[in-house]
Amino acid sequence: MRNRSEVYCGLDIQSDKIFAVCGLFDNKDEKFIDISCQSGPARGIKNGKISELGLLAESVSRVLNSFGANASGRIKSLYVSTYSSSLKASQSVGTIPVSERSSKIITSGDISKANHQAYCLGLNIEERVLHQVIQGYVIDKQNRVLNPLGLYGHTLEADTLLITALVQDTDSLISAVERSGFKVKSLVLAGYAAGLVLPDSLRMKGCCLFEIGFDSTQMLIFKEGIIRGFEAFPFGSNDVTEAIAKELKVPLDTALALKLSHGNIIPNSVNPDTEVLLKKEQSYRPLKRQVLCEIIERKWREFFGLAKERLVGYQQGLGLPEGIVVSGRDVLLEGLLESFEANLGMPSRLAKMENPSLDDPSYFVSAGLLKYALLQRPPFNILKLSSYGNIFQKITNKSRELYQEYF
Repeated sequence: MRNRSEVYCGLDIQSDKIFAVCGLFDNKDEKFIDISCQSGPARGIKNGKISELGLLAESVSRVLNSFGANASGRIKSLYVSTYSSSLKASQSVGTIPVSERSSKIITSGDISKANHQAYCLGLNIEERVLHQVIQGYVIDKQNRVLNPLGLYGHTLEADTLLITALVQDTDSLISAVERSGFKVKSLVLAGYAAGLVLPDSLRMKGCCLFEIGFDSTQMLIFKEGIIRGFEAFPFGSNDVTEAIAKELKVPLDTALALKLSHGNIIPNSVNPDTEVLLKKEQSYRPLKRQVLCEIIERKWREFFGLAKERLVGYQQGLGLPEGIVVSGRDVLLEGLLESFEANLGMPSRLAKMENPSLDDPSYFVSAGLLKYALLQRPPFNILKLSSYGNIFQKITNKSRELYQEYF
């Protein structure tokens, strides 16, 4: 029997910082009754690669234990995001014969077999599948459907999108988190988690989500409620900060402060006479704000060039009437949305969370991990009074499938 309440936790690990959202879920009322957030610096990880397990484990431990012993001690389901540099998406098709003679009704067993074959054919031995997203099914090589259950046919194809990462990357991340004393329930693509927080209408009608991380950005295409495409870019908020530091010859922390306080991605919208004080060593010197903004624009223009090249095919094929949604780091940078619209040619908006207590965009991914956790919960039916009843139902269903297979 389920406990009255359970503690779920979403852990968003980036190269510079860790963001965590912890939620107490009431199983009786089917809702979260308490949600809290914590964050802290991350050490031992760079560019999506873990360099020191021990340092990252200590960082995770500090963040999770900051929830207090009462909460951290009850965390049983920990969901962790990944921005691994080895992330990729690939299409895989699994085909099975349903019947060699006359058409046969397609059962749930047939669907599972087709899905499993697509999974096996698309998997490299060095990769771990994070998400298998069914794109649709094809019956007898001509009838494409979203759900073939109960239809008739000779063959069944499962068209699948596999999102994978190298096993060495995922195992290192899991190992680092579990060294901190917490068990990882599942690894989740950061952009997938962020997408779950979006309104269902956006994912159904079609949109493109850009999740901007510290050193990488993920692009996810949603249509009919599911992921239709995934791309990863080696560009994040830190690339802009480093460009400012390099060109102005200032430390990274100074460059970050300049970007956040005076940055604008559209230099022409800034008064050309406006100056900011730039601290160098023990003195200050004036800097034209427009010069700072031009550095930011140049770096972002590089990203937009890559993104447009990969987005155009999805836009032509799927339409994406809801346009672009932007979440993650630097989303509050002046001119960001206008630049997305101007460079990618689609209406753009900021991602927003329905829960006002999680209004900080830094926690968008970790909040999405909580929603992902709820989607993984097995349905609880109070009418299932015994395991015998469940077994009997399984036998009945299997008998029906065997009958349909041979008769």
